[in-house]
Amino acid sequence: MEVKRELVRTTWLELPPEAPLLTPARPRPAYELRQAAAVSPEFCRFLYTAVGYRWNWTRRLPWSYADWEARLQRAGVETWVAWVEGAPGGYFELTAGGEEGAAAGEGEDGVEISQFGVVPRCFGRGLGGHLLCDAVRRARELGGGGRVWLHTCTADHPHALPNYKARGFRPFREAQEYEEVRTAGEPWPGAGPVRESQ
Repeated sequence: MEVKRELVRTTWLELPPEAPLLTPARPRPAYELRQAAAVSPEFCRFLYTAVGYRWNWTRRLPWSYADWEARLQRAGVETWVAWVEGAPGGYFELTAGGEEGAAAGEGEDGVEISQFGVVPRCFGRGLGGHLLCDAVRRARELGGGGRVWLHTCTADHPHALPNYKARGFRPFREAQEYEEVRTAGEPWPGAGPVRESQ
């Protein structure tokens, strides 16, 4: 695995309570959305890796079992999975009061979509837009109809930021810093490159 330092731009976006959620024009693909109510560290780490290995999601990889348990037992944290043809096709994690938002200097209002993504086998099916709408609807229920926010960066999937903006999210903060970014490698032999060529 090759690691190099790249200038990464992070964008925080929000959907205020009064802002409409814009649904995709593309038909909703077939999937079943279910909350992982008895979620385990093993399953959450699997989802995190399955969705994020291509996009430099490494922050949680060093977590111990106890770290994962503490995260999952925190009040106001929910994990939801889109099941496609019997297997996870994508997921989102919600954090009432926020996780990343607090680090960005934002208040404790509303709900953060702290993890969101689709597994590679489901790319191109229109799942991302509809799953994001599901995430916003549940976040608004969890947060009493308040503000919903999230963040993405230039090391993430190239369609992430356009998807968020297409659903009505608007940027409220940006930051740039050099980060270590994996540029080659795979989670297991034959799984393919970590990042697609740009």
